[in-house]
Order: sequence, then structure tokens, then C-alpha cells
Amino acid sequence: MNRQQMLDKIRKAGVIGAGGAGFPTYKKLDASVEHIIANGAECEPLLYKDRQTMLQEPEALMRGLQIMQEITGADKVTIALKEKNRDIAEKYTPMAEKHGFRFFVYEDVYPAGDEHILVYEVTGRLIPPGGIPLQVGCVVDNVETIVNIAHAVDEDRPVIEKYVTVTGEVQEALTLRVPVGTPFETCIGQAGGLTTDEPVVLTGGVMMGGISPDLSNPVARNIGGLIILPEDHYLVKKKSTPKESYTRIGHGQCDQCSLCTEMCPRYLLGHPLEPHKVMRNLLMTGEAKERASLWAQFCVECNVCTMIACPEGLDPMHICIDAKQLLREKNLARTDEEMKRLVRDAHPVRKGREIPIQTVYRRLGLTPYDRHAEFDPVTVRPGTVILPLDSHIGQPARPLVQVGDRVKQGQIIADVEADALGTPIHASINGTVTQIEARGIEIKTS
Repeated sequence: MNRQQMLDKIRKAGVIGAGGAGFPTYKKLDASVEHIIANGAECEPLLYKDRQTMLQEPEALMRGLQIMQEITGADKVTIALKEKNRDIAEKYTPMAEKHGFRFFVYEDVYPAGDEHILVYEVTGRLIPPGGIPLQVGCVVDNVETIVNIAHAVDEDRPVIEKYVTVTGEVQEALTLRVPVGTPFETCIGQAGGLTTDEPVVLTGGVMMGGISPDLSNPVARNIGGLIILPEDHYLVKKKSTPKESYTRIGHGQCDQCSLCTEMCPRYLLGHPLEPHKVMRNLLMTGEAKERASLWAQFCVECNVCTMIACPEGLDPMHICIDAKQLLREKNLARTDEEMKRLVRDAHPVRKGREIPIQTVYRRLGLTPYDRHAEFDPVTVRPGTVILPLDSHIGQPARPLVQVGDRVKQGQIIADVEADALGTPIHASINGTVTQIEARGIEIKTS
């Protein structure tokens, strides 16, 4: 099988970044690189889906890395983990060494899974601000994505299942493998049900994830976890604060202490990103506001500034998000000359400013939920699934079926144009199409 045939299989199978971003994997691998990094760091607190993926399918992980090597020509392969998963490195080192792969174990800190940080720690190379690992000869993929690559190329198996951690206000924290599109409430039921009367779901993670009060929403191909919290929890309130409130409070209370900048992981890598200067734009208008907003251009929304750094409880991250929106509207960006002047080497004390995961737990009131989410091998058979059409970066998929059509598990039910960035969507269960709406294609068993 040649390189292009493997890429075609990966695209046809609907393989995308399973760690959150959802970038189509066939596009990422269509390059020549020196180094492949398997991201098993599981950056977000409370999640265990990457750990369980590696424990359940180590052979597929190794095979997926071999395939990636064949496609990209990489001569180095590193599997990156955090200290909490050192036992995996110890268990599978002999298997990895047979293929010439090595493990890299990083401290239990946040955000260890950031690909810019991983590439720097593993290779010593700094990805340019706003850049991608390819620019320094690397490709980084989540371990579940790599497992899906193996299944796609060797078995023509599409992405119709998803590893997902269910934790927080549930009877039992666990990790499941469920059909894509399974409703949140079904996953919660497998975890023994709720332990709060007013649940809100954090999708993806406590730091970078969104919130959903709707338990009928589906598990998408890029969701890593469902963290259920009561609606009066600090995190839920913080993430649901309206723009009017966080801008008004930031306008009146920011004292320019600069801790948001001094603890920013990308600032510490040398990027021209300074949230405390972005906060100043709340006091400005016109060109001055636009210039201050440029300090937000390379924010990746890791939420360290808001959730950990700010002593006033302000929200620099959302101010940065709003500033980036302003930059897009005005078509503004740093000039090449500015970049040459502003980009620095990594900060000499950056290691001392990494945030231990236990600090995140204590600061955000998550210590009661610090439970291992072991894998539950139960076969989950939802009566209804909703297959999102836009869980990948690029063009949303266009439905190829109509209401009333009977579909089979694995059948392509939506796709993108051949020359567009995106991937097909597959039916994850046998059944009948009952609805086609903005959030996806609904299929019910019959």
C-alpha cells in the first residue's frame, strides 16, 4: 500500500484529532517530517481517556505510529506521557523499543499537552508563534487518533466509537468506549447516574472545555470527557459569566500586576503574548484599542491567566478572545518586522512557573472529584445517536441521507467536497434517520 492510499483510507475513515481540536488527520500527515510525537499527556485535569486508550489498545498505538512513519518518513518517534502515567511507559517500553520508539515522561503539570510545549520539551525546538509543529520538522497527534489511524489503514474501520471519561457529580467515575453521537445522559447512566439535582456538563475539560446544561447533547469525535458539576460550582459560574459582566469588572478592577502574563505558558515560550497589556484595551478606543489587542494575537485560550494567575478573579482569557475577534474584524496582525523584534527565546524560569495539577484541583474546587476513571468494558447501545456535522476543523459535512432512510453502522451519511478540508461522517449504529438538523443527523434504532 503506497503513501497516498494510506492517506485516502485515513480520510475516508473520518479520522480527526481526538484530543479536542478535531483537525483532519489525513491533512496533517500529508508532509515529510523528522519526528513524530504521540500526545498521551492528557493535559486536562480529571480526564483518563488517553490513559485508557493506551492500556486497552497498545498494539494499535504502536501500529498507528508505524503507519505514520511510513507516510511521513520520520526517523524518530516519541510517546509523551505525564508522570501520572509513568506505569504505562514502564509496561510498554519493551514493545516500543522493538519499533525504535521511546517514551518521554513529563511532570504532572498544566498545560503539559500543549503541542508547542511538548515539541520544545521533546526536541528543544521552538515552534514559531501562531505556527504548527511541521515548521520544525514534527507532527503531533493524540494517542486515540493514532489508534484510529491503525484501524483505518489495516481494517478500513471508520471512526464510529469514542473513548470518553465520565466524572464529577456521578456515582462512579469511569471511562467508556461509546458509539459516536451517544447522548451525554446515556454515558451518565453508565456511570451510575447523577449525584446533583442541577447538573452542568463541562465538555472536554475543566480549563479549556465548554459548558452544556443539555444532557441530550451528543458525544462528538473530538470530545475527551464529560465532567459533571453542579450549576452553582465556581467553574460553571466563571465559564457562564456574560461578556457585559467580565468586561465591566475588568475595566474597573485590573491593577496591572502582570501575573497573567508572567504565568502564561506561551509567553514563557517567548511568544509576544501579554494578557495584562490586553486588559488595558478595556480603557481604550480606536487605534489605541487595536494596538493593545495585538498582544492577544497568539493566545491559545489555555485559561491559566483566568483560572490560576489573576489574584482579582478577573477574566483575561475572555478579554483576549474578544481582542482576537477585534483583530479578525479589522484584519490586523503583527508585522514581520514586529515579530523579529518581539519573539524571544524561552524564559529561563519557565519550569518554575508550571502549574502542578494538584494546585489546579485545589484552586478550582476539584479535589473531591479527583478519582481514577477506570475503563468499563460494557458495550453501550444507545437507542438514539446524533452525529455532529461540524466536529472537525474545516468544512462541515453535507448530509447524504434523508429522513426515513435506513442506515447501517459504518455507512457514510455525510461528507465534504473532495477538495475541501474535512472528513466524512459515518453512522455509528444501525437504524433509521429521524432528524437532520443544525446539530447533526439523528439516528434511532428500529
